[in-house]
Amino acid sequence: MRALPLVGLLLVSGVAAASPCDSMRRDLSDSQRSVWAAAIAGQLNVRTVTVLQAFESKDWKIVYVQTPNSDPPFLFFHGAPDRAHFVTLWSGGARPEEEASIRTWVIKDAPGIPSDLTKCFAWHVSNARDL
Repeated sequence: MRALPLVGLLLVSGVAAASPCDSMRRDLSDSQRSVWAAAIAGQLNVRTVTVLQAFESKDWKIVYVQTPNSDPPFLFFHGAPDRAHFVTLWSGGARPEEEASIRTWVIKDAPGIPSDLTKCFAWHVSNARDL
């Protein structure tokens, strides 16, 4: 009899864990991280960059990096970072109630970005930055 409530709890918690980022491609090889880091360092005019994570949809990428000179920025690319210059960047914190305004900012500053990537980014920085 106890198994039924536990199964129900697992189903509810699984649904609650869903996020707009679940469908994003996020895997990066070590080689890709290295190539992107070198290209991004050149674009930011810094000596080194560490690629912390990335989100990808269609031909757009948002890459979160650590630099020696600033708070870690998210860089928005239409294309691969080693072949395209970043379109815009975002750095800083956000509160959950700012999610809609962040989506609006992304649409304005990264025209043409897929809506699923916009939603993922806004949710990620305002609700789940450490995931």
